[in-house]
Amino acid sequence: MMEEAAGWLAALDAGSVTPQAFEQWRAADPRHAIAFAQVAHAFEQVERLRAVEDRPAEPAPTAINRRGMLRAGVLAGGASVAGALLAVRATAREHAETAIGERRALVLDDGTRIELNTGTRISWRIDKGDSRIWLERGEIGLTVPASLRGKLTLEAGSARFTLGAGSFNARQQPESFNFLVLNGMADSVRGDGLTAGAMARVIGQNVAIGPADPVALDRARSWKDGQLVFEGESLDFVVAEFNRYLDPRIVIADPALSRIRLGGRFTTTNPNDLLTALHASFGIRSQRSENGAITLTAG
Repeated sequence: MMEEAAGWLAALDAGSVTPQAFEQWRAADPRHAIAFAQVAHAFEQVERLRAVEDRPAEPAPTAINRRGMLRAGVLAGGASVAGALLAVRATAREHAETAIGERRALVLDDGTRIELNTGTRISWRIDKGDSRIWLERGEIGLTVPASLRGKLTLEAGSARFTLGAGSFNARQQPESFNFLVLNGMADSVRGDGLTAGAMARVIGQNVAIGPADPVALDRARSWKDGQLVFEGESLDFVVAEFNRYLDPRIVIADPALSRIRLGGRFTTTNPNDLLTALHASFGIRSQRSENGAITLTAG
C-alpha cells in the first residue's frame, strides 16, 4: 500500500492523473489516506533523512524492534517516492482549463498563443526548446510564431501533429479528433503534410485528411469572437453545439423537432436570439424551468 501511495504521489506531481481519480482512490479505503499522508510526509523529510543516513551506523540491536521496522518502512517508502519524483519532475506538465461557457487565452514561454474554448483542458511541457501540448478535452485555437526555434507537437489521444508557424484549430470530441490548418503548415504522425485549409479527422488509429468546407473554417474562427455559425444543420446539432456553452442546457421535448434545419449566426452565451428565431420561423416554444433549463416544444 505504501508503494501504491508513492505511485499516486509521483503521478500527481507528473500530472498524469486527475485530482478526481486520486480522490476516488483515497476515499475507497481509509488506509489509502493514511498511507498517502505517511508517504507525502516522508518525502518532505528526505533531505533530513539523508543527513541521518550519513551518520555512523549504531550497533544493531539483538532483539527485533517492530516500531523501528515500521519507521524504516515508512522512511524507505519516502526515499522511494523521492527518487520517483526526481525522475518524473523533468516530465511534469503545466495545466490550464476553462469552465462551461468560459473562454481564456494564454501565451507559452515559447511564444505560442493558445485560446481555450468552453469546457476545455490542456497540459503542456517545454523541454530543451521543444514544446508539447496535450488537448485533454474541448477545443483550442493555436497561433505558432515564426520565431519558434524548437519543435511543437500537439497530441490528443492517439492523434499527434507537428506544427509549424501558423494558426490552427483542434477539437476533441467523444468519437473523433478534428484538426484544422487555418494558415501555415503541419505534419501528421504518419508524415502527411497539411497546408492552409486542410482538415484531419482522427478516429482511433485512422486519419482522414482533406480540404475543410467553408462552414468548418468559419466556425473555427467564429468561436473566438463568441459566435456560433450554422448553415442548414439539424436542430439537434444546433442544440448540442449551444449546450457546450450553457449550464443548464436546452432540451428538445419533441423528437420530431430535431429534424428541423436552420442557419444563422448566434452568440454562444445567450440563446435568446436562437429561441426568437425558432419561434418566428417554426412556431417552436421555449420554456425555462426553475433550475434554468430551456425546454423546446412544438407551438
